[in-house]
Amino acid sequence: MSSQPDLAADFAAMETLVESYGEGVNAEIARGVFMMSPRPTVRHLATQGRLVALFHERLGKGRDGEPPDWLFLPEPEIRSETAFSRLIPDIAGWRRSAGGWPDTEINPAAEVLSPGTATFDRGPKKDAFGLMGVGWLWLIDVDERAIETFSNERGRMVPGPEIEIDQSLIAPPFGDLSARVDELFLD
Repeated sequence: MSSQPDLAADFAAMETLVESYGEGVNAEIARGVFMMSPRPTVRHLATQGRLVALFHERLGKGRDGEPPDWLFLPEPEIRSETAFSRLIPDIAGWRRSAGGWPDTEINPAAEVLSPGTATFDRGPKKDAFGLMGVGWLWLIDVDERAIETFSNERGRMVPGPEIEIDQSLIAPPFGDLSARVDELFLD
């Protein structure tokens, strides 16, 4: 009998637990850490919706009859056995010219922080995104009205520029989105 834990079996058991929860509950696994959270608040959802709309307006339309290069979706489920993770990013993006969508790895992801999820989002979930190959991550703080950016360097999410409320929304991987950060938040 081996004294080594069977991580694959533990992950499978956690996935069974995730699947047992009904709608209205977000249940996730990040690097083997289980997290259950309630549905987001109105302020959280408003910021999420505004960012998806902004991405679609600026990046999600094709030009001259061509299909769009970017696809953005709210709350898709992504899974990686090697990272022991099953996540629901608030927003995920795929770029057609980087290999297609949505069957490839997501690039980028965004999380809208709430008091109940901020520690998880900044810790195990951020680390899991890195291990899963997500190229960029934005952590959007509704209370502070700011965005922290991260880029993936060999499986590790490295801090990038922080964007404050009074600044233009210029961040990797998009560059200038011709918008201000304050446009993302409810007054």
